[in-house]
Amino acid sequence: MTVWFATGNAHKKKELAEILAAHGCAFKLCVPGDAGLDFDPEETENSFHGNALLKAGALYELLRKTRPPLFADGDPIIADDSGICVDALGGRPGIYSARYAGAPGAEVPGARKLESRERNALLLAELGDGPVRTARFVCAMALMFGPERFFVSQETLEGEIVRNPELAGGTGGFGYDPIFFIPELGRTVAELSGEEKNTISHRGRAGRRVAAILGA
Repeated sequence: MTVWFATGNAHKKKELAEILAAHGCAFKLCVPGDAGLDFDPEETENSFHGNALLKAGALYELLRKTRPPLFADGDPIIADDSGICVDALGGRPGIYSARYAGAPGAEVPGARKLESRERNALLLAELGDGPVRTARFVCAMALMFGPERFFVSQETLEGEIVRNPELAGGTGGFGYDPIFFIPELGRTVAELSGEEKNTISHRGRAGRRVAAILGA
């Protein structure tokens, strides 16, 4: 059986494949690009779980319409929506994390998405020297077998934003990982090994629950 992952993000695919494998799921994980499919649905919901279900449903319909050689009826679909919620910014950028542009309402549909280093710099600049640095990563992960049969797991990873660019560290992970510090470990997420990150991360925690359902 093939498990389909509704993403075009190679980093997310790698992480999810490792998470599922670590919990005994030996399924082949495919993304739309593996079947030559263009997949970039507009994320119009106002919550992480809403966008995860939207993406899962969009891929469900696309696969049944195009029926690529890798696809078979009954293949489950996984989709996730994740982001960083910063307390001092009222929970922003939240669901707009990938489209963050440094100010409330600055997410322009169709505009060029900034590179990770640009978003990180903007976030640090917006926070400035503010004393409140607490934040959390959020991941909502949907597992869909059909429009009327699906499961959603939403998990978090608590931490704080580093106080300046010089404290950003690590070459692992992606996105906001270099500026997200975990006090209990004394390291940023980007300084963790892949195994360490997958054990504690928002995506790792949500993925464990999805893996348990797939293996049931």
